[in-house]
Parts: sequence; C-alpha cells; structure tokens
Amino acid sequence: MSPKHIFAIIIVLIIGYAALDSAFIVDERERVVVVELGEIVGQNYEPGLHFKVPFIQTVNSFDRRIMTFTEEIERVLTSENKNLAVDFYVKWRIKDTVDYYLSTQGSEQRTRDLLTEIVENDLLAEFSKRTIRQAVGDDRNEIVAAVQVQANQDAEELGVEIADVRIMRLDLPDEVSESVYERMRSERQEVIRTLRAQGDAAAQEIRSDAERERTIILADAYSQGQVIRGQGDAQAAKLYADAYQQNPTFYSFYRSLQLYRDSLGSDDLLLLRPDGELFKYFNPKPSADSAGR
Repeated sequence: MSPKHIFAIIIVLIIGYAALDSAFIVDERERVVVVELGEIVGQNYEPGLHFKVPFIQTVNSFDRRIMTFTEEIERVLTSENKNLAVDFYVKWRIKDTVDYYLSTQGSEQRTRDLLTEIVENDLLAEFSKRTIRQAVGDDRNEIVAAVQVQANQDAEELGVEIADVRIMRLDLPDEVSESVYERMRSERQEVIRTLRAQGDAAAQEIRSDAERERTIILADAYSQGQVIRGQGDAQAAKLYADAYQQNPTFYSFYRSLQLYRDSLGSDDLLLLRPDGELFKYFNPKPSADSAGR
C-alpha cells in the first residue's frame, strides 16, 4: 500500500471520527451542557439528536430524575442539652443545569456532600429549639417541614431543588430513653384514668336517668291500671245492679248458690240452724192448701 493510500485512509478516519464526535444524543432522563474551553456554550437541550464542534466542545450530561441519599447524625443536642442520633434521607434533583455545573462541576458525590452539610446544619438548628419530648412527638413533622424550606433556600445556589426531607429514625441514649418513656407512660395513664372517671360519671348519670324514667313509667302505668280497674269495677257493679233490678229474686238465688259453693264445699265445720236465712232456698215454702189446714 502506497503512502498516498495510507494518508487517505487516515484522513477518512479523522473525518469519520470528527463526524461522530460532532453529534450527540440527549436522553429524556438527562440534562446536558456543552462546554468549550471551560466555558458553557450550550444548555437546556431538548431530547433528541444534536451537534457540536468536534474535539473542541465537550458534552456533560446529568441525571434529571429525583435522586435519594441517606445519612446519619450521631449527635444532635436538644434544648435540654440531651443527645439524639438522627437518621434521615433527602430527595433532590437538578433545577438549574448551569448553576449545578458551575458549583459542583457536575459531580453527584460533591452535590451529596454539600447537601448533607446543609441539611445537617438545618436539622441541628431545629432540634436545638425543642425538647426531647417535642422532638420524638408531634413536632417531628414541623421539624422536617422547616428543614426542607430552609435547605431549599441554602441549596438554591447549587442549582438543585430538595424535593423531600424525612427523618427515618430517632435514637435516644438508654438513660434518657427510659426516663422519657416512663414520663410518657405516666402521662398516658393519667389520661386513661381521667377518661375512665369521665366514663364512670357519664354511666352513673345515664343509669340514674334510666331508673328515674323507669319509676315514672311504672307509676304512670300503675295509675292508668288503677283507673282502668276502677272503671271495670264500676262497669261490673252497674251490670250487676241492672241484672238485680230486672229479677231480684233470681239474682238473690244466684248469689246464694255462689255462697253455697264457696262455703259448703270447704273442709271447715259449720254449725248453722236449718231454718236460718242461709238455707231458705232449701226449705220448701208451704203451699196454700197446707197452710189452710
């Protein structure tokens, strides 16, 4: 192969490599800046195929998705000067590609280190305003909300946005843990006793109201029963009176029969005169003929 042929092949290879180096593809999950001699000359490229000056310009791509890292603070002081160990995680993403590149040179590890320092300082500041009881209680959501707001302000110059900050775990020293939990148990027991006393008082009041209502209902029922019974007795007496007036002789005979049934059928011993009033219906009346004789 002659030198001319070799030179032509080299030229073709150089042109081909230059052509390949002049094109780059931007993925939907990426942010890209084009740098020329240390100066940013291109940014905010849409997904797809783009071109640059070969060999002189370089492409720097970064992940545009939300990224997460976890960290631990071994010692956090509360307002009582008590120690806490805090585990937390941070979700972040690139907000401004140029600021991100200029402040971190596009290094994810450097970004993580800077964000860790920012979040740790903000957590230390928030915990120092609260007691242990507040820190492990309902104030935890307030702490992470305040940290996220402040950390976003501090991280703005890095060109990143903190999407979320969460406390995963809070550890107390053993001597502090026992005293805090014992105090919390005592407070819960006091709440339980108070609620139980309120429940007993309410139950007693309900029982008293029910007993009073029962007494009133029974009294009303007895009163109505007496009225109805009186009305029934009056109606019965009226019926008896009406019947007696229609045939007094039969009524007297009927009443005597009831008396015979109730008295003579018993085991008691009765000594009565046979010509007494009780046996008048057993004594036949003398006829007119026998009376004349």
